[in-house]
Amino acid sequence: MFRLLALTITTVVLFSSCGEEKKSPKVERHNKDGIPEIKQLDDLIVNDPSNANLLFERAKVFYDNEGYNEAIEDLQNALAIDSSNINFYHLLADSYLDNYKSRDAVKVLEDCLDRFPSSTPTQLKLSEYYLILKQYEKSIQLAGSLLEREPSNAEGYFMMGMNFRAMQDSIKAINSFQAAVENDPELIDAWLILGDMYYAENNPIAIDYYNGALTADPNSILAKHSKAFYLQNNGKIDEAQKLYEQIILSDRKYIQAPINSGILYLEAENFEKAKDQFNLVIANVPQNPLGHYYRGLANQGLNQLESAKEDFQNSINLDPTEQRVRKALEMVEKLLEKN
Repeated sequence: MFRLLALTITTVVLFSSCGEEKKSPKVERHNKDGIPEIKQLDDLIVNDPSNANLLFERAKVFYDNEGYNEAIEDLQNALAIDSSNINFYHLLADSYLDNYKSRDAVKVLEDCLDRFPSSTPTQLKLSEYYLILKQYEKSIQLAGSLLEREPSNAEGYFMMGMNFRAMQDSIKAINSFQAAVENDPELIDAWLILGDMYYAENNPIAIDYYNGALTADPNSILAKHSKAFYLQNNGKIDEAQKLYEQIILSDRKYIQAPINSGILYLEAENFEKAKDQFNLVIANVPQNPLGHYYRGLANQGLNQLESAKEDFQNSINLDPTEQRVRKALEMVEKLLEKN
């Protein structure tokens, strides 16, 4: 739902006022990387350089391809033509944010909110940016202002909860997240955070919130994983394994499910099934050192020592810092010497 990224601070940019006559910006072709959509938009923009929507569309393509500087240029030009489109401001803020220019991003949203003081999406986005920058009071004030105008706005309560959680005020955070799901039962992020908060307190009511998330979205992999993780840590291994199996069947590339499932099989000394799970991990992400390490443990459990040695060595090659893998390799080498 929300972005929540790590940021740095840089400079400020200003925009001309709404309603002022604007000149067409200087337009250049940008298709450096051979992106077909850019080529098409280049041609259209050259023929219609005053079309702010075309600049916005090209900026979206640049943004999706991490061309943040190009996106920023297009959006500044779009706003110079038409400063009345809130979407232009929001994408410009996102482009600055992802380009590690958080002060510029905040300034864009503050300018936007000055122009459109009743824009709920802008209030929520700016509240989120204040949260990212740990300006909690500003974020809370903005979310509170939104809730005064829209007392049933679930995302406003969600932002309040995120701030209180960051400030380690768990009581206010829980109350805010509960208000969020009461106003929008499909707000899955709030259900999951409530589950995690109660789980951290060893409160068994946590399972109700994980179930609430699955009611909101029965196909959510994150909700299934969260519930499975809770179950495995509360002794309900079979139920957890069933959920991991569902996740694997629906998305084989979500490797955390076979990793967790495989570890549970290792603990149960079911080395064949454990190996199957780690084979799946390695098939999808060959560069994952944990997949090789855990498959090595499964091979060792199956007395396939040469395969175990190879797995441990591959894991070390991928991550030389893991001391437990080095110890595992030393152990299996000693076993091979004895044989």
